Amino acid sequence: MTKRILYVHGISKIGGAEQELLRVLEHLDREQFLPFVVCPGSGPLLNQVRKLGVLVYPASLPPWRKIKTILKIPGAVWLIFRLIRDLRIDLVHVNDYWWGPLTSMAARIAKVPCVVHIRQEVEPIRIPQYWFKKPQRLIAVSNGIKKVVVESGVEASKIIVLHSGVDTSMSADAAEGKRIRDCYGLLPDQPVIGTVANIFPRKGHEFLIEAIREIQKELPRIHCLIIGEGDPDYRALLLERIEKAGLEKAITFTGFQSGVLAYIAAMDVFVLPSLLEGFGIVLLEAMIMERPVVATAVGGIPEIVEDQATGFLVPPGNSRALTEKILTFLRDPALRKRLGQAGRKRVLEHFSIDCMVSQLQKLYGELTV
Repeated sequence: MTKRILYVHGISKIGGAEQELLRVLEHLDREQFLPFVVCPGSGPLLNQVRKLGVLVYPASLPPWRKIKTILKIPGAVWLIFRLIRDLRIDLVHVNDYWWGPLTSMAARIAKVPCVVHIRQEVEPIRIPQYWFKKPQRLIAVSNGIKKVVVESGVEASKIIVLHSGVDTSMSADAAEGKRIRDCYGLLPDQPVIGTVANIFPRKGHEFLIEAIREIQKELPRIHCLIIGEGDPDYRALLLERIEKAGLEKAITFTGFQSGVLAYIAAMDVFVLPSLLEGFGIVLLEAMIMERPVVATAVGGIPEIVEDQATGFLVPPGNSRALTEKILTFLRDPALRKRLGQAGRKRVLEHFSIDCMVSQLQKLYGELTV
Protein backbone atom coordinates (compact mmCIF):
# COMPACT_ATOMS: atom_id res chain seq x y z
CA MET A 1 0.00 0.00 0.00
CA THR A 2 1.37 3.43 -1.00
CA LYS A 3 2.24 5.68 1.95
CA ARG A 4 1.43 9.37 1.71
CA ILE A 5 4.22 11.74 2.84
CA LEU A 6 3.76 15.45 3.52
CA TYR A 7 6.93 17.56 3.25
CA VAL A 8 6.91 20.93 5.03
CA HIS A 9 9.27 23.77 4.15
CA GLY A 10 8.94 27.50 4.88
CA ILE A 11 11.37 29.20 2.50
CA SER A 12 10.72 29.93 -1.17
CA LYS A 13 14.29 30.63 -2.32
CA ILE A 14 16.46 27.72 -3.31
CA GLY A 15 19.61 26.86 -1.38
CA GLY A 16 21.13 23.58 -0.23
CA ALA A 17 18.16 22.41 1.85
CA GLU A 18 15.72 23.16 -0.94
CA GLN A 19 17.90 21.49 -3.57
CA GLU A 20 17.99 18.33 -1.49
CA LEU A 21 14.22 18.34 -1.06
CA LEU A 22 13.88 18.53 -4.84
CA ARG A 23 16.33 15.63 -5.27
CA VAL A 24 14.40 13.50 -2.77
CA LEU A 25 11.12 14.22 -4.54
CA GLU A 26 12.66 13.32 -7.87
CA HIS A 27 14.12 9.99 -6.72
CA LEU A 28 11.40 8.86 -4.31
CA ASP A 29 9.84 5.52 -5.24
CA ARG A 30 6.33 6.69 -6.17
CA GLU A 31 4.99 3.15 -6.00
CA GLN A 32 5.81 3.06 -2.29
CA PHE A 33 5.49 6.73 -1.32
CA LEU A 34 3.29 9.51 -2.68
CA PRO A 35 4.68 12.99 -1.84
CA PHE A 36 2.86 16.24 -1.13
CA VAL A 37 4.55 19.55 -0.29
CA VAL A 38 3.66 22.58 1.84
CA CYS A 39 5.78 25.64 1.01
CA PRO A 40 5.38 29.39 0.36
CA GLY A 41 2.96 30.31 -2.41
CA SER A 42 5.42 32.10 -4.66
CA GLY A 43 9.06 31.74 -5.62
CA PRO A 44 11.35 29.23 -7.31
CA LEU A 45 10.82 26.33 -4.89
CA LEU A 46 7.09 26.07 -5.57
CA ASN A 47 7.72 26.21 -9.32
CA GLN A 48 10.41 23.53 -9.21
CA VAL A 49 8.28 21.20 -7.09
CA ARG A 50 5.40 21.52 -9.54
CA LYS A 51 7.72 20.68 -12.43
CA LEU A 52 8.33 17.34 -10.71
CA GLY A 53 4.63 16.59 -10.83
CA VAL A 54 4.18 16.88 -7.05
CA LEU A 55 1.07 18.49 -5.57
CA VAL A 56 1.95 21.70 -3.71
CA TYR A 57 -0.15 23.42 -1.05
CA PRO A 58 0.93 27.08 -0.75
CA ALA A 59 1.24 28.37 2.80
CA SER A 60 3.08 31.11 4.64
CA LEU A 61 4.57 29.48 7.72
CA PRO A 62 5.27 32.00 10.50
CA PRO A 63 8.65 31.99 12.24
CA TRP A 64 8.74 30.21 15.57
CA ARG A 65 9.45 32.29 18.70
CA LYS A 66 8.90 35.68 17.01
CA ILE A 67 6.61 37.97 19.01
CA LYS A 68 5.23 39.75 15.95
CA THR A 69 4.02 36.48 14.38
CA ILE A 70 2.95 34.57 17.49
CA LEU A 71 -0.75 35.08 16.75
CA LYS A 72 -0.28 33.35 13.38
CA ILE A 73 0.98 30.11 14.92
CA PRO A 74 -2.44 28.56 15.70
CA GLY A 75 -3.62 29.18 12.15
CA ALA A 76 -0.51 27.53 10.69
CA VAL A 77 -0.90 24.51 12.98
CA TRP A 78 -4.56 24.21 11.97
CA LEU A 79 -3.64 24.44 8.27
CA ILE A 80 -1.08 21.64 8.50
CA PHE A 81 -3.42 19.52 10.64
CA ARG A 82 -6.21 19.96 8.08
CA LEU A 83 -3.91 18.94 5.23
CA ILE A 84 -2.75 15.86 7.15
CA ARG A 85 -6.37 14.90 7.73
CA ASP A 86 -7.77 15.74 4.28
CA LEU A 87 -4.90 14.20 2.32
CA ARG A 88 -4.84 11.12 4.57
CA ILE A 89 -1.13 11.64 5.27
CA ASP A 90 0.79 8.74 6.84
CA LEU A 91 3.94 10.66 7.82
CA VAL A 92 5.11 14.29 7.94
CA HIS A 93 8.70 15.23 7.06
CA VAL A 94 9.88 18.71 8.10
CA ASN A 95 12.66 19.72 5.71
CA ASP A 96 14.46 21.96 8.23
CA TYR A 97 14.02 22.28 11.97
CA TRP A 98 12.80 25.89 11.92
CA TRP A 99 9.26 24.63 11.23
CA GLY A 100 9.53 21.62 13.51
CA PRO A 101 7.46 22.84 16.50
CA LEU A 102 4.33 23.93 14.68
CA THR A 103 4.46 20.92 12.34
CA SER A 104 5.09 18.35 15.06
CA MET A 105 2.22 19.93 17.02
CA ALA A 106 -0.12 19.43 14.05
CA ALA A 107 1.14 15.88 13.48
CA ARG A 108 0.66 15.02 17.14
CA ILE A 109 -2.95 16.24 17.05
CA ALA A 110 -3.51 14.24 13.85
CA LYS A 111 -1.79 11.21 15.41
CA VAL A 112 0.71 10.65 12.59
CA PRO A 113 4.51 10.29 12.93
CA CYS A 114 6.73 13.29 12.28
CA VAL A 115 10.43 13.45 11.35
CA VAL A 116 12.48 16.65 11.42
CA HIS A 117 15.62 17.26 9.38
CA ILE A 118 18.51 19.14 11.04
CA ARG A 119 20.63 20.51 8.22
CA GLN A 120 22.92 22.98 9.96
CA GLU A 121 25.06 23.30 13.02
CA VAL A 122 22.71 23.96 15.89
CA GLU A 123 23.38 25.85 19.11
CA PRO A 124 22.45 23.84 22.23
CA ILE A 125 19.99 26.56 23.29
CA ARG A 126 17.97 25.94 20.13
CA ILE A 127 17.28 22.32 21.04
CA PRO A 128 14.68 22.96 23.76
CA GLN A 129 13.46 26.10 21.97
CA TYR A 130 12.60 24.14 18.84
CA TRP A 131 11.17 21.08 20.60
CA PHE A 132 13.74 18.54 19.38
CA LYS A 133 12.34 15.93 21.77
CA LYS A 134 8.83 16.01 20.26
CA PRO A 135 9.15 14.36 16.80
CA GLN A 136 9.39 10.58 16.44
CA ARG A 137 12.76 10.94 14.69
CA LEU A 138 15.38 13.58 14.00
CA ILE A 139 17.51 13.32 10.86
CA ALA A 140 20.97 14.85 11.31
CA VAL A 141 23.02 15.46 8.17
CA SER A 142 26.30 14.85 10.03
CA ASN A 143 27.70 13.03 13.04
CA GLY A 144 28.82 16.39 14.42
CA ILE A 145 25.22 17.61 14.57
CA LYS A 146 24.06 14.40 16.23
CA LYS A 147 26.76 14.75 18.88
CA VAL A 148 25.58 18.26 19.83
CA VAL A 149 21.93 17.18 19.99
CA VAL A 150 22.67 14.12 22.13
CA GLU A 151 24.86 16.15 24.49
CA SER A 152 21.90 18.51 24.91
CA GLY A 153 19.69 15.76 26.29
CA VAL A 154 17.96 14.15 23.28
CA GLU A 155 18.04 10.34 23.22
CA ALA A 156 20.53 9.01 20.70
CA SER A 157 18.02 6.38 19.56
CA LYS A 158 15.75 9.19 18.31
CA ILE A 159 18.40 10.51 15.90
CA ILE A 160 19.66 9.00 12.67
CA VAL A 161 22.60 10.37 10.70
CA LEU A 162 21.79 10.60 7.03
CA HIS A 163 24.49 12.20 4.91
CA SER A 164 23.15 14.17 1.99
CA GLY A 165 23.54 12.73 -1.47
CA VAL A 166 23.78 13.96 -5.05
CA ASP A 167 22.85 12.54 -8.41
CA THR A 168 26.14 10.98 -9.48
CA SER A 169 25.06 10.92 -13.13
CA MET A 170 24.96 14.72 -13.34
CA SER A 171 27.71 16.45 -15.24
CA ALA A 172 28.76 19.59 -17.06
CA ASP A 173 31.44 19.37 -19.72
CA ALA A 174 34.27 21.71 -20.63
CA ALA A 175 32.11 23.40 -23.27
CA GLU A 176 29.63 24.51 -20.61
CA GLY A 177 32.45 25.84 -18.47
CA LYS A 178 33.78 27.74 -21.48
CA ARG A 179 30.32 29.17 -22.11
CA ILE A 180 30.21 30.56 -18.56
CA ARG A 181 33.71 31.98 -18.91
CA ASP A 182 32.75 33.62 -22.19
CA CYS A 183 29.60 35.02 -20.58
CA TYR A 184 31.68 36.85 -17.95
CA GLY A 185 34.56 37.78 -20.23
CA LEU A 186 37.00 35.29 -18.68
CA LEU A 187 39.78 33.86 -20.83
CA PRO A 188 40.44 30.09 -21.17
CA ASP A 189 43.82 30.33 -19.42
CA GLN A 190 42.69 32.74 -16.71
CA PRO A 191 42.76 31.31 -13.15
CA VAL A 192 39.18 31.14 -11.87
CA ILE A 193 37.99 30.09 -8.44
CA GLY A 194 34.54 30.34 -6.94
CA THR A 195 31.91 29.35 -4.45
CA VAL A 196 28.22 28.47 -4.43
CA ALA A 197 26.74 29.72 -1.17
CA ASN A 198 23.86 31.99 -0.28
CA ILE A 199 24.98 35.43 0.86
CA PHE A 200 24.75 35.12 4.64
CA PRO A 201 27.38 35.97 7.30
CA ARG A 202 27.74 32.31 8.35
CA LYS A 203 29.08 31.52 4.87
CA GLY A 204 32.25 33.56 5.48
CA HIS A 205 32.45 35.35 2.13
CA GLU A 206 34.53 38.17 3.60
CA PHE A 207 37.42 35.76 4.22
CA LEU A 208 37.31 34.60 0.61
CA ILE A 209 37.41 38.26 -0.52
CA GLU A 210 40.47 38.86 1.65
CA ALA A 211 42.10 35.76 0.17
CA ILE A 212 41.45 37.09 -3.36
CA ARG A 213 43.23 40.30 -2.41
CA GLU A 214 46.32 38.33 -1.37
CA ILE A 215 46.20 35.89 -4.31
CA GLN A 216 46.03 38.80 -6.74
CA LYS A 217 49.53 39.84 -5.67
CA GLU A 218 50.90 36.63 -7.23
CA LEU A 219 48.23 36.04 -9.87
CA PRO A 220 46.96 39.44 -11.08
CA ARG A 221 44.41 37.85 -13.44
CA ILE A 222 42.67 35.80 -10.73
CA HIS A 223 38.88 35.91 -10.87
CA CYS A 224 36.29 34.70 -8.40
CA LEU A 225 32.66 33.77 -9.14
CA ILE A 226 30.25 33.95 -6.18
CA ILE A 227 26.98 32.16 -6.94
CA GLY A 228 24.03 32.76 -4.61
CA GLU A 229 21.80 35.41 -3.08
CA GLY A 230 20.58 36.21 0.41
CA ASP A 231 20.98 38.98 2.99
CA PRO A 232 21.09 42.36 1.16
CA ASP A 233 22.79 44.11 4.09
CA TYR A 234 25.57 41.53 4.19
CA ARG A 235 25.94 41.73 0.40
CA ALA A 236 26.28 45.53 0.67
CA LEU A 237 28.99 45.07 3.30
CA LEU A 238 30.85 42.67 1.00
CA LEU A 239 30.61 45.06 -1.95
CA GLU A 240 32.03 47.83 0.24
CA ARG A 241 34.99 45.59 1.16
CA ILE A 242 35.53 44.74 -2.50
CA GLU A 243 35.51 48.41 -3.50
CA LYS A 244 37.96 49.40 -0.75
CA ALA A 245 40.32 46.61 -1.84
CA GLY A 246 40.03 47.56 -5.50
CA LEU A 247 38.73 44.11 -6.45
CA GLU A 248 35.70 45.16 -8.50
CA LYS A 249 37.08 43.52 -11.66
CA ALA A 250 38.30 40.40 -9.85
CA ILE A 251 35.03 39.27 -8.23
CA THR A 252 31.62 38.66 -9.81
CA PHE A 253 28.38 38.11 -7.93
CA THR A 254 26.19 36.08 -10.27
CA GLY A 255 23.09 35.89 -8.07
CA PHE A 256 21.06 32.69 -7.82
CA GLN A 257 21.69 30.20 -10.63
CA SER A 258 19.71 27.01 -11.11
CA GLY A 259 22.41 25.35 -13.22
CA VAL A 260 25.40 25.57 -10.88
CA LEU A 261 27.30 22.70 -12.48
CA ALA A 262 28.17 24.83 -15.51
CA TYR A 263 29.57 27.47 -13.16
CA ILE A 264 31.59 24.87 -11.26
CA ALA A 265 32.89 23.60 -14.61
CA ALA A 266 34.24 27.11 -15.24
CA MET A 267 36.31 27.02 -12.03
CA ASP A 268 39.82 25.70 -11.46
CA VAL A 269 39.28 25.46 -7.68
CA PHE A 270 36.08 25.38 -5.63
CA VAL A 271 36.11 27.16 -2.25
CA LEU A 272 33.68 26.96 0.68
CA PRO A 273 34.77 29.40 3.43
CA SER A 274 31.83 28.78 5.79
CA LEU A 275 31.97 29.68 9.47
CA LEU A 276 29.03 27.33 10.13
CA GLU A 277 27.97 24.47 7.87
CA GLY A 278 25.80 21.52 8.78
CA PHE A 279 27.04 19.46 5.86
CA GLY A 280 27.87 21.22 2.58
CA ILE A 281 25.99 19.57 -0.29
CA VAL A 282 27.63 21.87 -2.81
CA LEU A 283 30.98 20.25 -1.99
CA LEU A 284 29.58 16.98 -3.30
CA GLU A 285 28.60 18.73 -6.53
CA ALA A 286 32.09 20.20 -6.92
CA MET A 287 33.71 16.85 -6.17
CA ILE A 288 31.52 14.93 -8.63
CA MET A 289 32.74 17.49 -11.19
CA GLU A 290 36.35 16.59 -10.27
CA ARG A 291 37.07 20.05 -8.95
CA PRO A 292 39.57 20.24 -6.09
CA VAL A 293 38.10 21.92 -3.04
CA VAL A 294 39.35 24.18 -0.28
CA ALA A 295 36.89 24.27 2.61
CA THR A 296 36.75 25.13 6.27
CA ALA A 297 36.89 22.36 8.88
CA VAL A 298 33.49 23.11 10.41
CA GLY A 299 30.29 21.11 10.94
CA GLY A 300 29.95 18.13 8.64
CA ILE A 301 32.55 19.28 6.09
CA PRO A 302 35.34 17.01 7.47
CA GLU A 303 32.95 14.09 6.93
CA ILE A 304 32.97 14.95 3.21
CA VAL A 305 36.45 16.25 2.44
CA GLU A 306 39.47 14.15 3.34
CA ASP A 307 42.22 16.68 4.01
CA GLN A 308 45.06 16.39 1.47
CA ALA A 309 43.35 13.40 -0.16
CA THR A 310 40.32 14.94 -1.88
CA GLY A 311 40.96 18.59 -1.04
CA PHE A 312 42.27 20.89 1.68
CA LEU A 313 40.65 21.77 5.01
CA VAL A 314 41.48 25.07 6.71
CA PRO A 315 40.41 26.72 9.98
CA PRO A 316 37.29 28.90 9.75
CA GLY A 317 37.79 32.66 9.59
CA ASN A 318 41.39 32.28 8.40
CA SER A 319 41.93 34.09 5.10
CA ARG A 320 45.68 33.39 5.17
CA ALA A 321 45.11 29.63 5.24
CA LEU A 322 42.55 29.98 2.43
CA THR A 323 45.08 31.94 0.41
CA GLU A 324 47.85 29.39 0.89
CA LYS A 325 45.76 26.37 -0.07
CA ILE A 326 44.10 28.03 -3.06
CA LEU A 327 47.51 29.08 -4.35
CA THR A 328 48.84 25.54 -3.80
CA PHE A 329 46.18 24.26 -6.21
CA LEU A 330 46.56 27.08 -8.72
CA ARG A 331 50.33 26.51 -8.92
CA ASP A 332 50.01 22.77 -9.52
CA PRO A 333 47.61 21.53 -12.25
CA ALA A 334 48.64 17.91 -11.65
CA LEU A 335 47.67 18.17 -7.98
CA ARG A 336 44.33 19.69 -8.95
CA LYS A 337 43.65 16.80 -11.29
CA ARG A 338 44.71 14.10 -8.84
CA LEU A 339 42.68 15.38 -5.88
CA GLY A 340 39.75 16.22 -8.13
CA GLN A 341 39.60 12.63 -9.38
CA ALA A 342 39.90 11.32 -5.81
CA GLY A 343 37.01 13.57 -4.78
CA ARG A 344 34.74 12.20 -7.49
CA LYS A 345 35.61 8.64 -6.46
CA ARG A 346 34.68 9.43 -2.84
CA VAL A 347 31.29 10.84 -3.81
CA LEU A 348 30.51 7.84 -6.01
CA GLU A 349 31.32 5.47 -3.15
CA HIS A 350 29.71 7.29 -0.22
CA PHE A 351 27.35 10.11 -1.19
CA SER A 352 24.98 9.07 -3.96
CA ILE A 353 21.36 10.27 -3.87
CA ASP A 354 20.19 6.69 -4.47
CA CYS A 355 21.88 5.52 -1.27
CA MET A 356 20.47 8.45 0.69
CA VAL A 357 16.89 8.02 -0.56
CA SER A 358 17.06 4.28 0.09
CA GLN A 359 17.91 4.93 3.75
CA LEU A 360 15.22 7.61 3.98
CA GLN A 361 12.57 5.28 2.56
CA LYS A 362 13.63 2.61 5.04
CA LEU A 363 12.97 5.10 7.86
CA TYR A 364 9.58 5.98 6.39
CA GLY A 365 8.72 2.29 6.25
CA GLU A 366 9.67 1.72 9.88
CA LEU A 367 7.53 4.65 11.07
CA THR A 368 4.43 3.87 9.00
CA VAL A 369 3.98 0.15 9.73
